[in-house]
Parts: sequence; C-alpha cells; structure tokens
Amino acid sequence: MKKSCSKGSCTSLVLGGIAVIGIAAVLSKKEWRDQVCQEVKNVKDSTAEAFVFIRDNREEIIEQAKETANEVSIIVSDLSADIKRLTDTANHIRLSSREAIESAKEAAFEVKQLKKPHLDE
Repeated sequence: MKKSCSKGSCTSLVLGGIAVIGIAAVLSKKEWRDQVCQEVKNVKDSTAEAFVFIRDNREEIIEQAKETANEVSIIVSDLSADIKRLTDTANHIRLSSREAIESAKEAAFEVKQLKKPHLDE
C-alpha cells in the first residue's frame, strides 16, 4: 500500500531538507562558519545590551509609555470632539440650505404671482 503525504507535511519536509542542506553548506566552509559565529556573537551582544538598557531604564520607559498613552487618549478625545463639531456644522449647513431653497421657491412663486395680470381688474 502506497502512502501519500499531505501538502503541508510535504512542504515542511522540503523546507526542512533545504535548511539542512544550507546549514551543512555553511558549516563545511571555515570562513563561513567563522562569519556565522561572529554574527551570532554580535546578536548575543546586542541582545545583552538591550536587556541592560531596558533593566537600567525600566522606570523611565514605563513613564514614557504612560505619557504617550495619555497623549494618545487626549488626541483621540480631541479628534472625537472635532468630528462631532464637523457633523453638527454639516447638519446645520444642510438644514440652512433646505431653508434657503424653500425661501427661494416661495420668492419665485410670489414674483410669478406679481407678473400675472390680475383677474379682478
């Protein structure tokens, strides 16, 4: 009986094989191994420096995060108020426009009435 692998597991096997081949190629050449070791050491040193910086400045970092959160909250509140004012202004303009159109229609109707000859005369 023949077994077939699922698409995901076949992909994982292929990627795993490529990774093993890549690692073997890097480890087979001394200058490449040295370069990888140097880069790993650089990453380790950078991580240690970042950890020390965070540990030494933890209170300042937390305080700065709180201040930033407060500033963002204020900005969001201000934006919300501005949007409400814009919405109110837009509604006012819409209502004023309707009233102006109605007044213009009434005035036009009255002008037409004035131009018509009076039937009483």
